[in-house]
Amino acid sequence: MPELPEVETIRRELAPELKGRRVTVARIRRRDIVGHPTPRALRERLKGAAFRGLGRKGKYLIARLDRGRELVFHMRLSGHLEVVGQDERPRFERARFELDDGRALSFVEPRVLGKVYLVEAGCYPPALRGMQAMGCEPVGDGFDRAYLADKLSGRKASVKSLLLDQRVCCGVGNIYSDEALFRARIRPTRPAGGLSSAEVGRLARSLRSVLADGIRWCGTTLSDGRYLRPGTQSGGFQRHLKVFGRKGEKCRRRGCGGTVERVKMGNRNSYYCPRCQR
Repeated sequence: MPELPEVETIRRELAPELKGRRVTVARIRRRDIVGHPTPRALRERLKGAAFRGLGRKGKYLIARLDRGRELVFHMRLSGHLEVVGQDERPRFERARFELDDGRALSFVEPRVLGKVYLVEAGCYPPALRGMQAMGCEPVGDGFDRAYLADKLSGRKASVKSLLLDQRVCCGVGNIYSDEALFRARIRPTRPAGGLSSAEVGRLARSLRSVLADGIRWCGTTLSDGRYLRPGTQSGGFQRHLKVFGRKGEKCRRRGCGGTVERVKMGNRNSYYCPRCQR
């Protein structure tokens, strides 16, 4: 968290606020928030840089700057970005990029796990090797039954664990993998290589549809408030969750009558309906 829909929401809402704006001063509140280069080099190189647009790759937000540079944000578990007034300083602000219109772009990260990187466009350092190794996004071109079947074929690991592998499903995390598996009627503990061709096809379609719905509803904000949109508004997809976080509650599939269960997989909780997901 944030996953692909949350980062895409941040991208869409920040893009018009930042386009054409210039950085007057970059302030680093925590040195360990900078993944590349050094905090001092980042401050010096960002002075006067202009925002040309915002892109995204999986869970990474990519600010395209002039002179062929990119400012890359990885939100990790709890990071978010917001444009604030000159006199506003959000709690847990780790980096601040003051703009030429008197406002500032604030990178807020309570757990200090997120990172910001300044790189030459397309030239990613070893610290960003995870971004370079990413597979296809379920909402992008090239992600279909054939692609997913190739990634899952012969694998003994659980299908849930492979959906969380960014080399397989770029941008998918704990929430949307559980919801996609529910839509596809597949139990998260199933060995990935044991899925039938029809099941893989259903799963590919479910991944695409659940991420599209997450984007439509501006992401998921849970009770811990780890994800907030720019302006600190909540997302809306939490009102449409079918299994995630609903242990002990009735299945929302019409006519099912089952009860949502939770299983520990690695260090994550997974939610499913034992009647729907066989």
